[in-house]
Amino acid sequence: MAIPTAQEVTAYLGDDSADEDAVSSAYEAERAAQARSCRVPADDAEWPADLAEALFRRVAHNLALRGLPLGLQASISEAAVATNRVGGTDAEVRRLEAPHRRLVVG
Repeated sequence: MAIPTAQEVTAYLGDDSADEDAVSSAYEAERAAQARSCRVPADDAEWPADLAEALFRRVAHNLALRGLPLGLQASISEAAVATNRVGGTDAEVRRLEAPHRRLVVG
């Protein structure tokens, strides 16, 4: 598989109403973040399917959290109000990228 493109990410999301600029900026940001934390092949090299899927999920996670600018989600019940931090990475992304993670030594 070649490196995933922003158009492939839009198709993966399956959302025709997705703003192309938002998808493109999230794609570029998450591609750079993945390159910092993982050993990724060159752009013209063959990409493993697990790294490509992780990139798709990274972009989807990024776009989902944009509606929560502070990274907090409030839950209101009859007795109390609770806030939960929802930032961080997707557990499936961590699993897919695990074999490709860079190990920091020292």
